[in-house]
Amino acid sequence: MPQPNYALPLRFDEILRRKPHPTCSLPQSIAQNLFLIITTHLSESRFDETFGCRLWEEDFNHQLSSRWREDIRQSIETSVTQHEKRLGQLRIQVDIGDQELQITKNNRRIKRRLLIRIDGVIRRTNERFTFQRSLYLAPISTE
Repeated sequence: MPQPNYALPLRFDEILRRKPHPTCSLPQSIAQNLFLIITTHLSESRFDETFGCRLWEEDFNHQLSSRWREDIRQSIETSVTQHEKRLGQLRIQVDIGDQELQITKNNRRIKRRLLIRIDGVIRRTNERFTFQRSLYLAPISTE
């Protein structure tokens, strides 16, 4: 019998009250783990210093060149390969663009947006998998 995939965030208060923890599908579990990898600074996890990626170290680097993009892509690929064994045939793309944000009615701001796309195959089911997420840079944020 396969192990359940627990949904994030973990609800320890519910677990301590002996209530069942919410579960999710295999693709949702993989997507949650990929998001954690991308948004975790290397060495942040005291249990595994290799969990995460270099994005946080490079956040304020204003030389957003193709070399910078490739370094981030390689960092994500290394970490996903090491920490998400449920995916195979990985293909990772990283693109940078500008996006205009409406802060208030009369106030607009342009922020750098990093688009990360991870394609692969779920090993257990052999089905295609796609994860896509945008992050804003300097400082890193999701919205």
